[in-house]
Amino acid sequence: MNLFNRAVLVLLCLALATAAIAVIVLAWTAPAESIDRLRDAADWLDDHNQDLEKSILTAAAAAVALVALVVVAMEVLPRPTGHVQVTDLQAGNAVLSTAAIGQRVEEAVNRVSHVSDVRASVKAKRKGVLVDLDLHVDPEANLASVTDEACNAAREVLTERVHVALLRPPRARLHYRELRLRGRALTPARSQAPPPPPAPAHPAPPRYVPSPEAGVTGPGDGSAEAPAAVSEGVASSEKPPLVAEAPSTAPQPGREETTTGT
Repeated sequence: MNLFNRAVLVLLCLALATAAIAVIVLAWTAPAESIDRLRDAADWLDDHNQDLEKSILTAAAAAVALVALVVVAMEVLPRPTGHVQVTDLQAGNAVLSTAAIGQRVEEAVNRVSHVSDVRASVKAKRKGVLVDLDLHVDPEANLASVTDEACNAAREVLTERVHVALLRPPRARLHYRELRLRGRALTPARSQAPPPPPAPAHPAPPRYVPSPEAGVTGPGDGSAEAPAAVSEGVASSEKPPLVAEAPSTAPQPGREETTTGT
């Protein structure tokens, strides 16, 4: 019970005690005057039997009833205390915090294969605890086997090591965080087109180099006719191919052709 609940209960008890004592005193010491006062109050209510007066009276009574119901609900409904009663004790009593229980459960579940990370949520109730597991598993894991192994590890810690009552089997929520990250990382690489091949390098145009034999001195002295002059010089410098001449059968002048007969 917190300070607010205690203050409200004290005020209500004091008000009820004061009203009860006043009724007892007035009934024995001044019964006639009390009856007259009550009659005057009844007459005042009869004279002010209007909507405005009844609305004010209704609001005041509703406020008192609401405060009383809130206090009762806060006292009756169970509240999470953050501590759990340890069972199977014979020599005394012991309590354990939910944070310590969650840490032990996480350490046990982290040893399960294909479990990359785990977060345990432990809620304390009157007769035990409720455990929820957030399991981050590998992409190649078998979900059924990993979930069973993780829940069995959590139950074993609670019942055999910590000795805390488990109200229901542990509930697991599975996450494939690593698989999503890999898929996002590979998607841009697959959609990207291969780079185009490099363009072939164009050969540089031939440069004209004046030849001393051509007689060309520069652009100012007939450079436009330089290529033709060079080509003619090259053509003239080339020797014609040698052709073997056949012996001539024509008669040589000054000689007579002799014919011998048989």
